[in-house]
Amino acid sequence: MEAPRFALTKIQPPRLRLQRVVQRASLGAALVDALLTRRVVLLQAPAGFGKTTLLAQHRPRLPAGTALAWIALDEDDDAQRIFACMVAALEPHDLPWRTSPDALVALAAEDAGSRRAVAELHNALGGADSAHGVIVFDDLHRVRAPRALALIDALIERLPPQWTVVLSTRLPPAGSLARWRAGGELAEFDQTSLRFSADEAAALVAAEPSPPLRERIGDLVARTQGWPAGLQLCIEALRTRLGTSGTLLASGSRLLDRHLFDYLASEVLDDMPAPLCDFLTRCSVLPELTAARAAAVSGDAHAARWLDETERRGLFVTVLDAQERTLVLHDLFRHALDERLQRLHPDELPGLLRRAAAGESDSIRRVGFLLRANDWQGAEHALDAAAPDLLLHSQAGEVQHLVDTFPAAWRAKSARLLRLGSFTHWLRWQWDDMANCLEGAVAAALAAGDEAEARLAQAWLTQACYPLGRTDRIAELLAELRPLPLPDQARAISLMGECMLHYRCGDLDRIPATYAEIVILLERGAPLFTWWVCAPALNWSTLQGIRPVLQRYLGGALERIGERPLPMRAEVQIHRAWIALWAGEFDTAMELAGSAAADLKWLACSGEMEGSLRLFEMLADAIRGRSEAVWRRLDEFFEREDHGTDEWRELWRRQVGVFGLRLNDVLGGDPGQVRRWAGQLAERPLQTDTDSARADLARARYAAAEGRWSDAAALFVKLLPLASRMDVMGQAIEIQLRAAHALLRDGRLAQAAEVLAPALESMRAEGERGHALMCGAEVLSTLARAHWGAWLGNQTLAELRAAAALASALREGETGPMPGAPPHPVLANGDDGLLSTREREVLALIAAGDSNKVIARALDISPHTVKRHVANILDKLGLASRGQAGAWLRANGHPKAPA
Repeated sequence: MEAPRFALTKIQPPRLRLQRVVQRASLGAALVDALLTRRVVLLQAPAGFGKTTLLAQHRPRLPAGTALAWIALDEDDDAQRIFACMVAALEPHDLPWRTSPDALVALAAEDAGSRRAVAELHNALGGADSAHGVIVFDDLHRVRAPRALALIDALIERLPPQWTVVLSTRLPPAGSLARWRAGGELAEFDQTSLRFSADEAAALVAAEPSPPLRERIGDLVARTQGWPAGLQLCIEALRTRLGTSGTLLASGSRLLDRHLFDYLASEVLDDMPAPLCDFLTRCSVLPELTAARAAAVSGDAHAARWLDETERRGLFVTVLDAQERTLVLHDLFRHALDERLQRLHPDELPGLLRRAAAGESDSIRRVGFLLRANDWQGAEHALDAAAPDLLLHSQAGEVQHLVDTFPAAWRAKSARLLRLGSFTHWLRWQWDDMANCLEGAVAAALAAGDEAEARLAQAWLTQACYPLGRTDRIAELLAELRPLPLPDQARAISLMGECMLHYRCGDLDRIPATYAEIVILLERGAPLFTWWVCAPALNWSTLQGIRPVLQRYLGGALERIGERPLPMRAEVQIHRAWIALWAGEFDTAMELAGSAAADLKWLACSGEMEGSLRLFEMLADAIRGRSEAVWRRLDEFFEREDHGTDEWRELWRRQVGVFGLRLNDVLGGDPGQVRRWAGQLAERPLQTDTDSARADLARARYAAAEGRWSDAAALFVKLLPLASRMDVMGQAIEIQLRAAHALLRDGRLAQAAEVLAPALESMRAEGERGHALMCGAEVLSTLARAHWGAWLGNQTLAELRAAAALASALREGETGPMPGAPPHPVLANGDDGLLSTREREVLALIAAGDSNKVIARALDISPHTVKRHVANILDKLGLASRGQAGAWLRANGHPKAPA
């Protein structure tokens, strides 16, 4: 996967420390047996009972080849972040993902998406080649988000039998473990089983040089009731102070709690060398300590030496199994140090937190450090810098969570936070909420005198006003912005507002030039987020003169996306497929649509992008004359219920009605289908006399379908002056050709030629022969067979005949699978050319036992690309795991090269 957007220390298991390790044989044997045989292992005990230490101590006793994924949980973890940690922790085990794991992370934020993400995870875990695997959730008690706990519950629910989930927690888990307990699939270790016995405590101090300490260990066990943290701290304190006071033992007359731990820790810290104590106190703001980060935060150049001394003393730290030595302070010990910091150096705390933030790669932690330092402005800037990457990866919920961590009073006055908060509404189509946030952002920025932020918020506000139909407000905003010297991002977004205003006002011929200005700005080094925000609308793709501009945008976007698994890639591929279709390059369009379908599946893209591809598939079916497939697909499309409100569903069905009318014309014009889909339009054009261009166009289609050519000609001719304002998805050319056809059928050859010639000349000049396909093969064939004489020039007539020949050939050529068709059947011998050359190379390396990382290095491609090739190989060959793929190759020999 890509570099994770969280600290890698969250997925690095602890390393066993050799100082004073006590071999707890029976407990260890029970734990290892549970890890290998039970669905769930629960370690539940208060702080300091050695849950993490016990797991680290016995991890090496698991059989060789056991897969381990360790996730250390934090208070800020939500479902999406936990899923991301799981994916990253499982990365070394080369699971056979069928959907990009990075894309699944994006899905985990929502209930419906989370169900799919967990199902895909189950499938990948089930296909793992490891004989057994263990997933550890450490410090589960820190997690509060209900959806995050539900995610872990769902993981356990259908966990493949070769995997075990470990829950290490101070508090009873919120999930339902009763059924696993009743079924004997749950192993439980509580504080009774985790406390030290007298014999184990004696082994802990067996090497101590002080006989009195060894003699008093029984008393310490009794007074601490075997609490490992209290026992260890008493030993540490008494090692240096035994005989000077009975205070320590007297204080332990009850089970040690956190407050007594703080007292004992202070005793231990006071006996340390002062520089070491000061170092640890200042570094307590860090969740993990490395030499570099500890030196940067504490200002102590001897940080590496103090870490050595901390580890040597056996203090309350966990050493992570990382390339760079990393120590994690135990929560109890950090709390004691934190109280000491607050008491002795309170004025230093904000500066320490800022230095911690400066070296933090995890955006959530970085913002958290700055918030704890009460540095609201610094936290704002950190969030603003992190938000574009999070949004590109479909993590709008993460952005909203970070916004919500600011104090309410600050949020209400912060233009930047209001703008960032609007993005969540933007991606969820909550236009009113988006507009309200941005209106507030504009007002807040102007009140603060922040001109640049005000203009950026105004530019974004145009995007919210467009779907709300607030044309006057868009015009007002743009009138203010046009004369100002805006930064490139604000200018590009405001120009998108200009394009939307042109579209809303019917000035479609102005969109290509305006969009060309946007592309120039993007090419000047705009970040990928701005490219994404400025993606062209799909219904601009047939505007006269826009194709070269769109090709520049799409090529530039693909170059910048590279191999990153971003949903934006699928969006770009869908655009390319439509552009090829309008150019009449049907085979290329189908190939690009196939790539888009593969991207949609692999990248788990949104329903909106899937809808664009479904429209393409239906039109391709109609062009081929596959009426049964068209109406089946359109019925399914029509009944979609993924739009939340009644208003949205009504709008959706009207849009599908418009497309149904157009598909019917491509297929040949069935009067029954015209009646059906015209009935979905708001105007009800066949039942009312509503005067609008859309109503007239529906009536014209109906008259033509019934063979009433005089009526059809009159209606189509009436629309000709409006054609340029209706040029959506090839409709301008279609209206002209349909008008010429109706006039021809009505016996008015000269008038038909007068209408037909400019349409054909425009197609020829623009290289957009595919627009003619929207009329259907029958209409084009009739026009091509007519005796035009001198009415049409040779080049114009050649263009007409070429368009008719293309429509006829495509209608008769019923070959080739549609994008998203079911996979090919598995073949008994060889792959029969199903695998690409690269896939065959990857398969050979899988069979040789190479990991994804090794394959990536060998073929000079990214690990993400390797995972995608593995998914393709398994899908095409009908296999479930990498091991099966290797066995398939050994059984079948090398796959045949494509013919």
